[in-house]
Amino acid sequence: MFTYRQYSMRPLEYEDLKMILEWRNSERVHSMMLTDHKISWEEHCKWFERIKNNPVKLHFVFEYESRPIGYIGYSDVDEEAGTCAPGIYIGDKQNLPPDAGIIIYYMCAAYAFEKLHMQRIDHFTLEKNVAAMTINKFIGFHEFGDDNFTINKNGKEELVIHLALTLEDWQSLGAPLADFVKRGGVGSKSILLLINSSSMFSEAA
Repeated sequence: MFTYRQYSMRPLEYEDLKMILEWRNSERVHSMMLTDHKISWEEHCKWFERIKNNPVKLHFVFEYESRPIGYIGYSDVDEEAGTCAPGIYIGDKQNLPPDAGIIIYYMCAAYAFEKLHMQRIDHFTLEKNVAAMTINKFIGFHEFGDDNFTINKNGKEELVIHLALTLEDWQSLGAPLADFVKRGGVGSKSILLLINSSSMFSEAA
C-alpha cells in the first residue's frame, strides 16, 4: 500500500477486474486512449494472468478513503534505462474532493521515482486532453524533444504529445504541488476549475 493523506494505491486484484474494465471501456475514458479498441473480458483476464505474479507491482487501484476511484499502471518499464510510461485515469468521479485529479498524478510520479527507482517518466497524451496536459505540466512534466506524433482515432487524425518528467525535475520542481497542498488549493484555482468542469480526465500510455 502506497499512501498520501486520504489517498492510496493498492495492487490490482482479480476482484477489481470487472470494475477496471468498465472504467477503461467507458466513453469518457476510452475517448482519451490512444487506441479505438475496446477490451473484451477475455482479453482483460488474459492480461491479468500475465501480470498477476510479477513480484514488482505495476498495476494499482487508486482509492480515496478506501473507495476505489481510479487506476494507475506502469508499462514499458526499462530497469536498465530507468524509464517507464504510466497510464492513469479516474474511473469514478462522484463526490470526490477537487484535488483528486492532481493527487493521482502526484502519487503516480512519487511511486515511480521512490519505489520503482525510475530516472524518467514518459506520458503520451492526446493534445485535446486539456486536463491531463495542464496537470502534467503543473506537476513538472515538459514536452520531450520532437517525439510528438499523430494517430488515427475514430477516423480522425489526432496529435499525441510526449511529455517527460525526470528524477532531477521531480526533485527540483516539487514546489508548486507542495504549495498547493499546504495552502489547500488557494492560488491554484484555475487547476481545480479545469478538473471540476472537465467531462474527461484520463490518460493513456
